[in-house]
Order: sequence, then C-alpha cells, then structure tokens
Amino acid sequence: MYYKKHSRCVFAACSLTGLLCSTGCTVVQGVPEKIANPMTEGFTAEISITDADSESKATLTRYGTDAWCVVFSEPQTLSGVQLDFLDDEVRASYKGLEFSVPQSAQAIRTELEDLMQIIDDMALSPDLNGKNQEDKIIYDGEIQEGSYTLIFTQEGIPEEFSLPCYQLKIHFDSFTQQNGTVPAETTIPVIIESETVQAETESTAEEAMLPETVPAEPAAVIEEAG
Repeated sequence: MYYKKHSRCVFAACSLTGLLCSTGCTVVQGVPEKIANPMTEGFTAEISITDADSESKATLTRYGTDAWCVVFSEPQTLSGVQLDFLDDEVRASYKGLEFSVPQSAQAIRTELEDLMQIIDDMALSPDLNGKNQEDKIIYDGEIQEGSYTLIFTQEGIPEEFSLPCYQLKIHFDSFTQQNGTVPAETTIPVIIESETVQAETESTAEEAMLPETVPAEPAAVIEEAG
C-alpha cells in the first residue's frame, strides 16, 4: 500500500516578527506553494533513468490512473521495447510481438511502477502542493520502499524524481499534456500464439528481430505486476 507524507513548514511567532515588520520583509523561503496540478490528465515526457546499475532513456506516457506506457530508446539492448502498465498487468512487446518482461528491464519496471503510483495518487488532487525552494517546487513523500522527492518548476512541470533506496533519479524533458485517451491497441492488445509467432518470424525475419536481451521466441506470457 502506498502513502505519502506531505512536508509542511510550521512557523511559530517569535521576536523575529518585529524585525520582519520593521524591515518590510514578508517573504519567507520554504513557504508551501499551491498551484494547479498539470498531472491530473494524461501526459507524455522524455525521461532519463539512472539507478545503481544502469542508465536508460524512454518515452513515458500517462493515459490515466493505472494506464501507462513506456517505450525505451536506450540502451541498445532495450531500444524499441514497450512496456504497457494497465490496471494490475504489465505487458512487454517489440514491434508488435508480445513476450515476458525482459530480465534487463525488471529493475526499471519496479522503479517506474513506484513513480506511476505516486503520480496517480497525486493526480487525485486538483492542486499541487509543495515547498517553494530556489525557484522550484519540492514535493517530498514516502512509500513502502522509503522516502522520495519530486522536483517541479514554478509552473508545476516535473523535472526530477529521486528514490534514494534504489539510488534512482529520473529526469523529465519535453513534458506535454495529453487528452488521456488510451489507444485501442493498448487496451485490447493482440496476443500472438506461439504457432503464429513462428510463422510470422519466418516470413518477416527482419521486422521481428528482437534486442539481444529479449527471448528469441517470444511467448504470449503476460506477467502480472507485483
């Protein structure tokens, strides 16, 4: 179960009140900031993922609650691999062929699921609350694995997500809001039987070629997220 602890700054009245009044200063660093939450709808962003063991790049798309898609562009061993996160299922595919999630993507999958759950929870609120710090909005929280931090611009655009327990940092770029509609091919994926895979692979060898870390004979296995 995921939960969040919002950081709140509590200020006590003290002798500094007179000093602030006398100098006319009324702005205090760290005052909670509340702006419209741009993540209540769907969005697409280019992300760079760095953890203790790997670096990768991908296009991250949120269609809505429990409906996400990740398409990797780097490293080469994962380039073109797509992960669809729908409800409680995770499906992996490459050029239309489905297979079990590659071992090389298992750790990243878990890390992304944490980020997705956090954003889905945040999307329930129309406002984005956080600490105003150095022209950024800092959103701190905690999940079962440990504490995390999301950094936003003053406009509420995500810039960086960090989860120290995984030595994880995810940088966001080219953030664009979407209409939140899930493509039909994502909600109703075509599961290819093993015989069909074999016949199609023989007739379209180049199109069906998979990265080295993807099983050479992809089976119609749908691995549940968990």
